[in-house]
Amino acid sequence: MTQACQRYYWLPVVDESSSYGLVRHAFAGRYIDAGANGESFCAKNFALAKPSEVDWIQAPSCQDCNSMLKELKG
Repeated sequence: MTQACQRYYWLPVVDESSSYGLVRHAFAGRYIDAGANGESFCAKNFALAKPSEVDWIQAPSCQDCNSMLKELKG
C-alpha cells in the first residue's frame, strides 16, 4: 500500500444522490493539501469546499468509498 493510500480524509460534498444534497466521500491525501476539485475513492470527481458543522452531521457517508477503504486496509 502506498503512502497516498494510507492517508485519506472524509469530506461532505455536493452529491444529488442524497436527499440532503451532500454526501461524505473519502479522498486520498490530506485535506490541507487538497485543491478545488478531487476524485473520491468511488472514482467520482467533486468540487471541494469547506462544509458547515451541520453538513458533517446531516450528510450520509458514501458506502462505495467505505467499501473501497475497507478493501485497501484488508
